Amino acid sequence: MSIAYYICANVSEDDEDYEVFLDVSGKAIADVDEDLLERLAEQANVMPLMSFFSIPEGEWDEYIEEVEDLLEEGEEFDPSEVTWFSAAEGLKTVSGLMAIIEKDPDVLEDAEAVLDDLQAMARVLLHLSEREISWHLAIDI
Repeated sequence: MSIAYYICANVSEDDEDYEVFLDVSGKAIADVDEDLLERLAEQANVMPLMSFFSIPEGEWDEYIEEVEDLLEEGEEFDPSEVTWFSAAEGLKTVSGLMAIIEKDPDVLEDAEAVLDDLQAMARVLLHLSEREISWHLAIDI
């Protein structure tokens, strides 16, 4: 199973800049152990990347088994509504993660690929922030 993290912007597919929001591979960052990502976020004093995760109610039904497999024991996810986040907050997290990884790239198996994903996310989040568009992290399973 190949998983990728991507940015879902609160815009319609008809938005003139919609394509820029799709410019994130997200496969390398999704391959990093979630606990390690949380520890790196803690070191950077930022919110964990997965705290920005949300999924539309209609999409939950299609992937319920796969998403449940990703949850930790005792962890629950309520898909009743999508939660949107400030792009500026997401940018803080992504920038903090990049700084920690750049300082000690040996902390990850493929730091260069992960940094590429984070840099792509940072570009998109900066664009969203400038336009005051909210977002959430999504997972392509």
